[in-house]
Amino acid sequence: MSNSQFYVIGKKGSGVIFVRTSPLRVASVSHDVIAAYEASHPGVDGYARVAAAAKGMLVSQDGQADTTLDQIQIQGIETLIAGGATVSEADFAFVGDVVDAGWDFSRDRQLPIESALKAVGPSGVAAGNLFEAILSDDPNTTP
Repeated sequence: MSNSQFYVIGKKGSGVIFVRTSPLRVASVSHDVIAAYEASHPGVDGYARVAAAAKGMLVSQDGQADTTLDQIQIQGIETLIAGGATVSEADFAFVGDVVDAGWDFSRDRQLPIESALKAVGPSGVAAGNLFEAILSDDPNTTP
């Protein structure tokens, strides 16, 4: 049984984020870094290469003996991503742009994710610190 989950979320033009749970760890690869990789590897879609490498890592770390992706499977993932396909094992994923102006959720109830929104808002927890949000149907009570 897994003791941690790993999420890899990429959006062309924006970059790729890696999130590991238990312990919570977050990393990102910026669009600029991916573009530089593409420039040094003509004909390679950097996002597709990152996606295929990440999937290969996930398969090899699934706790099952001798599970890996072969080169044909890796190339298949790269071809899908390079062609614009959306590939996901998540039940849902939302990606969007946000602006800090008006980031005040005290006026509007955002249950049950108010705690998480405050943590990732412009006045949230200081950069570099990790925060585990709580879900609550009543933001005026503590768990």
